[in-house]
Amino acid sequence: MELSKRLQAVTDLISQGTSVADIGCDHGYVSIALVQRGISQRVLAMDVNTGPLERAQEHIRQYGMEAYIETKLSDGLAYLLTEEGKSRKVDTLLMAGMGGRLMIHILQEGKPISEQTAEWILQPQSEISLVRQYIRTQQYHISEENMVLEDGKYYVMMKAEPKQLPGTVSLIPMQLCDAYGEYLLQNQHPVLRQYLYARRTHLLGLMQTLTEEGKPSAKLVTRLSELTQEAAQIELALTYFT
Repeated sequence: MELSKRLQAVTDLISQGTSVADIGCDHGYVSIALVQRGISQRVLAMDVNTGPLERAQEHIRQYGMEAYIETKLSDGLAYLLTEEGKSRKVDTLLMAGMGGRLMIHILQEGKPISEQTAEWILQPQSEISLVRQYIRTQQYHISEENMVLEDGKYYVMMKAEPKQLPGTVSLIPMQLCDAYGEYLLQNQHPVLRQYLYARRTHLLGLMQTLTEEGKPSAKLVTRLSELTQEAAQIELALTYFT
């Protein structure tokens, strides 16, 4: 099965031989690809809505994967917290294509499960900095991260694993790590560089437009201050690229 660039990048982060819980599985394509490619021999595909789950079940049947992929209707990790679900050993929690706050909520509500798993594979569609902050406050750290550009949109995906002691202190300011990703900055990721330049151009154009056309007001001053701060943060982030 051929995946989109975004979903392929997500799949590439999953460790070989792990059992995976695909939370919010949608069409089930990632679950199928994991089995097809020998990354995982057992996947639990879950979704809170019956429509997506039924589509996933249909695709799983089409590819003859019923023996390897189990589907369950579940609100986040709720099924894994049931007596039946607790018997399903899961190494990897996979969440892709949902908002950052929802991911945090799912991890927090399912903490008896989430804090026992070997890795979290996350691809938040929004509030990425909040997800990074949450990981930092847990007994996990971001061990790998990737960023792709697909159909004009930037997507970030990350692997979080239990912290190894003693930890290392980052030389990059925490605010930048949360905003843009320590791993991406350290490795001078080309897509992050592209994003930073594009975002800077957008911010400067917006600031000029607001200055020229906006009527003086407290709201305008606040907005310009926010944009200026973000632009300065981008300039700082760009200093990590040679």
